[in-house]
Amino acid sequence: MKSPNLRHLRRRQFVGALGLALLAPMAGASVAGAAPGGRTRPVTMTLPPPTGPYPVGTASLHLVDPSRPDPWLTTRAARELMTTVWYPSLPVPGRRPALQLPPRVAAEWQQLVETREDFSVKPGGADWAATRTHAVTGAPVRRRPGGLPVVLYSPGRNMPRGFGTVLAEELASRGCLVVAVDHTHETIAVEFSDGRVARTQDATEKATLRALVDVRVADVRFVLDRLETLHRGGGPDADRRPLPSGLAGCADLTAVGMFGHSIGGATAAQAMHDDPRIRAAVDLDGAVGAGANAIGSVVDGGLDRPFLLMNSVLGNSRDEVLATLWKNLRGWHRNLQIPTAGHYAYTDLQAQLPPIAAAGNMPADRLAVLVGTVDPARSVRAQRAYLSEFFDVHLRHRPDRGLFDGPSAAHPEVSFID
Repeated sequence: MKSPNLRHLRRRQFVGALGLALLAPMAGASVAGAAPGGRTRPVTMTLPPPTGPYPVGTASLHLVDPSRPDPWLTTRAARELMTTVWYPSLPVPGRRPALQLPPRVAAEWQQLVETREDFSVKPGGADWAATRTHAVTGAPVRRRPGGLPVVLYSPGRNMPRGFGTVLAEELASRGCLVVAVDHTHETIAVEFSDGRVARTQDATEKATLRALVDVRVADVRFVLDRLETLHRGGGPDADRRPLPSGLAGCADLTAVGMFGHSIGGATAAQAMHDDPRIRAAVDLDGAVGAGANAIGSVVDGGLDRPFLLMNSVLGNSRDEVLATLWKNLRGWHRNLQIPTAGHYAYTDLQAQLPPIAAAGNMPADRLAVLVGTVDPARSVRAQRAYLSEFFDVHLRHRPDRGLFDGPSAAHPEVSFID
């Protein structure tokens, strides 16, 4: 049993992670330490490829909501968002896959991890601008009768939407249309299609978690509105860029789910509470609070639709920051935990940080705090399996294969919480 002091520390970390959210190598990463002359040689990172049967395409959409002034920057008359869509595609041999992060966002992120003590990456220790995904920009959509189920993604606080690529590509390779949202002025940087960069605003740093979630939910609901426009054949992109062939009208908007990490997971819960279009949701290591510290009305109002909670070492549904919501869940629900995972194991950093540490370009103790001690490949495999199964069952109405009935020999690192 954990000591009371350790339980208190972990609970404090769990709540704090909502406010920060900045936080053995994966196969294929380039691991190199000191270059000749004692200079640090940057690590070039790779992401694990998706395992579904389909190639993956991607596109970015610049969305503008003229009906809503930007809540964090009063000089902006309209709320602007950048989103990424991933989808099953037709093959396009010979095309290089898209970058994980836009160049200016990669530069901001590199500066952050090299200057913040909780990361302590050596200057020049990782080339964040070089990481490529497994999705081809603009590839034609592989359509299916009845349309593709839609899954929305909200990242953790300050985290660029690109750090949800590993799970998004997995879902897309299995036949889903995945849409990730950058919450402008709250994430470290958003690069718009015209080259503008919107950075974090002081207002978001000072805001309560409830205020942040309220804005995020409004963002998500607006994105859903624009997906409906796209479904009707309209062009939602504010810059009128060409859409991938087959994207318009490809979605099944009766089968919409959502997942998010950290405060993005809390956002998924509140968004499903507020918007009946969202049929199922997953919270990846996001506390929701209780009482005066609740992130929104979902905590006491609960949910009547399927809800999956996946946690790291920091907490689970028995902790006070989740217990109230948990007792108010009236639909299908499960709580899984990877006790050896860190908070950022539920992001692409699970694959990217271990090779940096293995090269000696990041302290091992920082790695353990951020992503835990779980084997990276096994962690990614388990997350993909449970997330895919959840949306298969609850959006696509496929047979339940029993993965949520109890502990699995295939994923021994995953615990079921009563």
